[in-house]
Amino acid sequence: MIFKFIFLLILLTSCENIFYDSYKIIDLNKQIQKDSQLYTVKKGDNLYSISRKFNVSIEKMIRKNNISPPFKIFPKQKIIIPKKRIHVVKKGDTLYSISRNYKTDLFSISNINNIGNINTIKVGQKLFIPSSDKKLTNNKKRKNVVDKKSYKIKKSSRKKTIISTNNSFIWPVKGKIVLGFGKTNPGFYNDGINIKSSHGSNVKASQDGEVIYSGNEIPGYGNLVLIKHSKNWITAYAHLDKIYKKKGSLVKKGDYIGLVGKSGNVNEPQLHFEIRKGKEAVNPMHFLS
Repeated sequence: MIFKFIFLLILLTSCENIFYDSYKIIDLNKQIQKDSQLYTVKKGDNLYSISRKFNVSIEKMIRKNNISPPFKIFPKQKIIIPKKRIHVVKKGDTLYSISRNYKTDLFSISNINNIGNINTIKVGQKLFIPSSDKKLTNNKKRKNVVDKKSYKIKKSSRKKTIISTNNSFIWPVKGKIVLGFGKTNPGFYNDGINIKSSHGSNVKASQDGEVIYSGNEIPGYGNLVLIKHSKNWITAYAHLDKIYKKKGSLVKKGDYIGLVGKSGNVNEPQLHFEIRKGKEAVNPMHFLS
């Protein structure tokens, strides 16, 4: 009888992991990072009410806490709340420079802080910065790798690519390139090229499309025109002296859209020109003909 009891005890001990593996206690404190905080669910709470309380998306809370469908939470349950990053505006800051610092875009920052005019931020003002999504970042990195490869192919066989894809862009203005694409100085990255030209020279639409922005509300760019083309291509024309086209205007390749100027953060007449595939800036020199 004693031997049977000992055998049964050993058997139960060896099976402990099988019975209790799904009930292991998880130390949430170890999972909390600097950009997160721990919250104890109260009676009446749900994911929606908590998201409103902490101004975070439900999707991020679900991902952060590995909450499975039907996404129920219970009183006294501890969940991780992603914190929003805060930036205190310093002298010389613009929404554009802040967005570059945090690897986001100025429109996301203005939306999350309910900023109507992006030129109205003040020194000492606290701004919420949209939190970065690691999965999204990784996806973007993979996408960038693919994009860079495709751009190299286009560069090496440029004429063939232009004919097959019909993505040829004409030079918007004639002149000397005074600032190239990419990293030019420490801490500065140029999303396009800057072409020096005579003040008042006509600026042409680089491809057929529709004007989706016409104004001077984006700091640093001065008078700016954005044109959306087929297949989600976008071109940008900044530092203009005058703008000829309004938002919603349809333009043909070669149409005059404005005049070269020095509005924005430049000291001499020039055109800042960008080509984008969706949100990704590409080197215009690979696509201009």
